[in-house]
Amino acid sequence: MKYFTVTIFLLFMTKSFSQKEIISFDTNGLNQVNMVKNPFKEFIGEWTLKDNKWIQNWGNSTDTLAIPKHHTISTQINTTNSLFSIIDGPEPNGHIFWSYNPVTKKINHLSSFGELRAGVGEGSISKNGDITLKIFFEGEPKDTYRVYNYRWISKNEYHMKSVQFDASDNPTGLFYEGHFVRLDEGNLKNQIEEILVVLDDTEISVEEQLKVYADDVVHMAPGYELNIGTKALGNFLKNQKELGVVKMKHEIFEFERLGSLVIMRGEVRGTFHPKNETTPREFRTKNLFVFEVFLNELKINKVIYNSSPIEKQL
Repeated sequence: MKYFTVTIFLLFMTKSFSQKEIISFDTNGLNQVNMVKNPFKEFIGEWTLKDNKWIQNWGNSTDTLAIPKHHTISTQINTTNSLFSIIDGPEPNGHIFWSYNPVTKKINHLSSFGELRAGVGEGSISKNGDITLKIFFEGEPKDTYRVYNYRWISKNEYHMKSVQFDASDNPTGLFYEGHFVRLDEGNLKNQIEEILVVLDDTEISVEEQLKVYADDVVHMAPGYELNIGTKALGNFLKNQKELGVVKMKHEIFEFERLGSLVIMRGEVRGTFHPKNETTPREFRTKNLFVFEVFLNELKINKVIYNSSPIEKQL
């Protein structure tokens, strides 16, 4: 069995946030397809408070606060039934771990914030990904608990509200809530552009280029047979290098994230310089990429290139 070592960088392109640690672990054969099976897949990514707005009541009054630079990173680890979230920004910082039991259909919750606020609980998840949890916290009055509701507003926004209940299951009046929006849409374009730079760099090795593709990639180039998997694609790319040198530039027209998938439409313009020193040939293709987010890393899952005419200079 082949084992892959994965490194998660908790320092993303958004430089205003502070997470800089690295977690390394073996995926033990986990592949991109498993990401789709994760019941928490919609939470995977980077999040921040919408408009920095946080509403809370800790017993005296209901207050609306501005909390800038809240930052949550949520990721699948090495099973299809888990989610690990690291929260930083204004104190208290902390982390949350959710584990889904596919037999009982229950979520087990563990969390730790600051020096004291340890939470233990369980809950459930609906078909559309909404989550309800009942959590007991260290540091809160004995026999009290909180009910957390996570409700999706859109694929890039969810609302979270925590309400405290007493031992008789009556609300105490204490609560906090906020809307969270996906932070990585801007970073997503940066990640796509970084991958396209690798594709445009014909001086690097084929092995380096293959790192931006999923193991089960489907690659469709005009005038050539279908390539499925990195082994077949590697042979194709090596054969292309034997024929000549390509100078090209990928451009992004538009892209959209759909869960763990990213669809991108664009084009490539370039010139092929044959090794037999015949006349270089200009080319232009329109393309459609399907990227897949795997452990917060973007990979090319499918790509199709269609030949397009070169505009004549007037």
